[in-house]
Amino acid sequence: MFWWRRYAPPYFLPPQFPSSPEEELRMLEDYKRELEREIENLREELKSVEEEIDRLKKEIESGERRPEVTAPTPPYMPPQYWMPFGYGYGYGWGRGRGGMGWGRGGMGPMPPAAGPQQAPMQPPPPGVKRVAASVDDNNGLNSRISIRFGRAPFIAFIDIADNEVKSVQILPNQAAAAPMGAGISTAQFIISSGATEVIGTQFGPNVSMAFEQANLRVHTVEPGIPLSEALRKAGLLR
Repeated sequence: MFWWRRYAPPYFLPPQFPSSPEEELRMLEDYKRELEREIENLREELKSVEEEIDRLKKEIESGERRPEVTAPTPPYMPPQYWMPFGYGYGYGWGRGRGGMGWGRGGMGPMPPAAGPQQAPMQPPPPGVKRVAASVDDNNGLNSRISIRFGRAPFIAFIDIADNEVKSVQILPNQAAAAPMGAGISTAQFIISSGATEVIGTQFGPNVSMAFEQANLRVHTVEPGIPLSEALRKAGLLR
């Protein structure tokens, strides 16, 4: 079992109380960097939402209709970013300087990402490569690649051998409506399925790290294209 399956992201080790002004400065600089990473994550999510809004507006204006899906698309729920360990501002360490200093509320690990668990999948047969992709609908190889990953409505699993598609399974993404940790929950499900490659439009830092730890190859493509085209662009089909 991978270590990241036991704890919620992001994965920071708990800080120690500072023993000197230099140590306190180092801790605060680390905290600043972590806040900057959170801000960057929020900017990326905002960009994704704006792109999805623009795409939906164009779809409505053009009068095009989506193919019927077998399950409703869950409402969009933005991910929540949190830090399992860190420090805040207030009365804290002090160190004899009048009791004032940097402090933080209680330290301890956050609970694991909440959300329903996906049913386990059988691994691919020997000699068969399994590819996973986040898609917006359940329409076989014509399913459209989703602009989202952890909150995509469906996850497609494509088994490929001898440069041919042997099977396509498209499953509802149970983590899509989770209050937090949708990305890492989806990544865990894909890894447990036996997939060795994954296709999507963008991946957060924690998801990317999880795939790297599991030696999964990641392919990025533009959203809205058919799954078959995404497989060709990734070099998995001719």
